[in-house]
Amino acid sequence: MELRIGNKTISNPTEITEKLNIHFISTVEELVKQNNNRRSDNNLEIKHCPNSLFIYPVTEEEVISLTKRLKGKPTAGYDDIPESVVKQCVQLIKGPSAHIYNVSLNSGVFPDEWKTAKVKPLYKKGDKYDMLNCRPIAVTPVFAKLLESLMYNRIISFFIQEQDFDRSSKWF
Repeated sequence: MELRIGNKTISNPTEITEKLNIHFISTVEELVKQNNNRRSDNNLEIKHCPNSLFIYPVTEEEVISLTKRLKGKPTAGYDDIPESVVKQCVQLIKGPSAHIYNVSLNSGVFPDEWKTAKVKPLYKKGDKYDMLNCRPIAVTPVFAKLLESLMYNRIISFFIQEQDFDRSSKWF
């Protein structure tokens, strides 16, 4: 791979990685700055909801169901475990996985190891040698994706139940 910055063409993989990293970090910093400016302009008031969210336990069947929905990509997060392997082994790991997910949900702790992602540049369009035409893609560990899905399902279920319970209430 080659990368062009101004009139200079870079082919050293380490230097390309460093330049893309700097570019992606500065892009994120700019987005955060823009978001903070917007947040101070719009002072949204969130009304209190007297009903609480119950985090029901994860079952082995739920682990199997969510794992079956994975796309089975051969790419892997920093742990080098691809989705395809987890899909093939789900019957062997469903019990320990459900236990780990329940411990995480009950304690409110998302494992630090699952917060690390591989960031890869993805070409968008235009000059393929210009880093402005790349966007970062975070490849997270498959077990982190599953835990996120489990929590997402619980939150969505809560909102759906609340909407059915009292259609006149407004969340914001």
